[in-house]
Formats: sequence, structure tokens, C-alpha cells
Amino acid sequence: MNIATLLLPFLSLLSAQPQRFGTPACAGPDEELAVRSTFLICHSSTWKVPVWTAYELKPDQLHGTAARLKHFRRDADLSGSGARDSDYRNSGFSRGHMVPATDLAWSEESIRATFLLSNAVPQIQAANAGVWRRLEEAVRRIAAESDAVFVFTGVLFEDEEIATIGAGHVAVPSHTFKVLLAIRGERKTMYAAIVPNKPMDRDELNRHTVSVAEVQRRTGLDFFNRLEDDEEIELESQRRTFSARVKHGSRRR
Repeated sequence: MNIATLLLPFLSLLSAQPQRFGTPACAGPDEELAVRSTFLICHSSTWKVPVWTAYELKPDQLHGTAARLKHFRRDADLSGSGARDSDYRNSGFSRGHMVPATDLAWSEESIRATFLLSNAVPQIQAANAGVWRRLEEAVRRIAAESDAVFVFTGVLFEDEEIATIGAGHVAVPSHTFKVLLAIRGERKTMYAAIVPNKPMDRDELNRHTVSVAEVQRRTGLDFFNRLEDDEEIELESQRRTFSARVKHGSRRR
């Protein structure tokens, strides 16, 4: 049984409902499903990064003004091992948000939770500040035109050898992904992208648009498993790109 299903009575206390259409499994021997403010984290104590995160984003949450923290901090509530700030220091990698701080700036509690290191991965700065930032902006544009967007973000490890940083051996992903389900009235639309974790000059976001099925194949995760099979097949056949959704000019994440 999906571990999120076992925790439904507790998850229902969240003001958002990222599990409404189903969440992937988080049942590996080193994996822990953690509830943090208004989002979920499936955290790996082996890799010391989130395997996936999930949250719900609505239009009225897009213009939050809660102050950003200046530093990430260790997630002391994890039952297993997690990253420390010293692992990232002088590593050459950015602390890449999986759930973006800007999306949860509508309350001090929610934005503070995004600065837990359980919500971060070692990310090349050129990707973090480039195509990944544009992808985050595209998600917000989609949310502005929807009743709600359900967002999954996570990592892939496809290199022959997994690099690590710091004394805690925090794993460096080869790619990061986003999978979205946008709801507007009775209409549902899926989006997905996989972004390499490497330097990229003026990379086009749509080069990284993929199907949800492609993300599922490469990660082994099953997204939106509460949708009816025929509805999921129909949505999957309507592949959407992100180019028209990109909002230029903002530097915040």
C-alpha cells in the first residue's frame, strides 16, 4: 500500500492537499515520508536528498511577501541521516530548492520549511539560475491560470558513478524533474520536464519538456495514481510544452 495512503488522516490536516490525486511510493528501506508545513518530502537517508517532493499551488498563493531566509538549515525532524550545511560549503554546488521558496512565500511557516536541507539537492548554479529557474516561473504562470496545480519535483541518478559532496556524502543528481497536474474547472492538463544538472548556456526550456510517462519510466515513480486509467491515458496523450508559460524578468526562486 502507498505509504501516503496510510498517513491520510494526518495529511488531511495540511491546508494544501498534494496527495489528492495520488503520490508515488516512498517505501524504500532508506526512504522516509516527511510532512513539512504544506508540502511532502520523500527523503533518502542514503543519498541525503529528497527523492521527490509534492505540493499544491493555487493562484491566491502566488504573491506572498514572507521574508526569505538567508541560510538553509539541517532538518532535525528527520528520523534518518540528512545533509548539513557544511556538506555544501565550498563544494561548488548550489543548494537547489525542490519546493521553491517563492511558491510558499504566503506564510512565514511555509517559506521557512523550504529552507530545510531535506528540500535541497546539490545543483550546478548555471542550471539552478538558468533553465531550472525558468521552469519554476513557468509553473507559476500555469498556476495563475488554473484553479490549482499539483507539483512533483525530484531527482534522477543516471551517471555510471554517483558523485557526492561533503563529509556526509550528499549525492549529486544527474538530472532534476518536475511533473504537474493543472486543474481548471473540469479540465485537467499534465506537464513534465527533465533538466540535466550541468552547465547550460542559454538553454531552451522546451528542449527538456517530456511526457509524464517518460519521467515515470526513468524514475520508477507512479504519479497521480488516483486518476482513472482511461483519464490518465487521455491526459498523457496531450503533451504540453512550457515555452508560452515562461515569465521573464524575475530573479527570485
